[in-house]
Amino acid sequence: MTTGSDDLHVLLGAYVLGGLSDDDHRAFSEHLRSCRQCQTELGQVSGMPRLLDLAGPEGGPHLSDTPVAVPAPLLTDHDDEHLVTLLGEVGRRRRRRRAWMSVVAAAAAVVLFAAGAWLGPQLLTPTTPTLPTTHVAAAAVAGSQVRIDIALVTRGWGTQLDVNCEDMPTNGELALWVIDRSGKATTAASWRATPAGYSRVTGATALRPNEIQALEVRTGTGKVLAKART
Repeated sequence: MTTGSDDLHVLLGAYVLGGLSDDDHRAFSEHLRSCRQCQTELGQVSGMPRLLDLAGPEGGPHLSDTPVAVPAPLLTDHDDEHLVTLLGEVGRRRRRRRAWMSVVAAAAAVVLFAAGAWLGPQLLTPTTPTLPTTHVAAAAVAGSQVRIDIALVTRGWGTQLDVNCEDMPTNGELALWVIDRSGKATTAASWRATPAGYSRVTGATALRPNEIQALEVRTGTGKVLAKART
């Protein structure tokens, strides 16, 4: 908004044409109450209809965003000449405002593009939820040298059992047994021994972790190799 007295004075034409913003309109209305010169000139705008007709239906060269060379109007008095000057000022203000808005829009587009480039991969990358997990180490029974770690992962359907085994028998079948609080044992996983004595398997049980009393790793003949209490 323009605040100087001289700047407010040149807004008379825009005020007459209704081309001021709300802030500029309020400022000029306040200025008009105390400025006799603006009051006098406001009453001398009888030539406005003739000038608007001269401008044509498209707004004429004074209100156009692109200056166009046209024949100068025939003016007969100082008031009309002053109004032409004011109309030119309105056109210049409109062009400056549109240029400024174009710069702001371009800057906003750059910011939004940069934000999208950064946020896009973040939004598209799926996140893996961390599930409640409990690790237990199965103790080898007498005469066995096995080393077994079992991870109990809580699932909606029960418990996932991730078994890491080392120094296991190198032949035969192996199995993970789950024993519930009542002492009932069920098989949660079975696999064949590897020549390296190492295996990693995943089993499952419908029991929840708090319903499991113990875990046992056995051979295919039923010999217990290691036990773990939960």
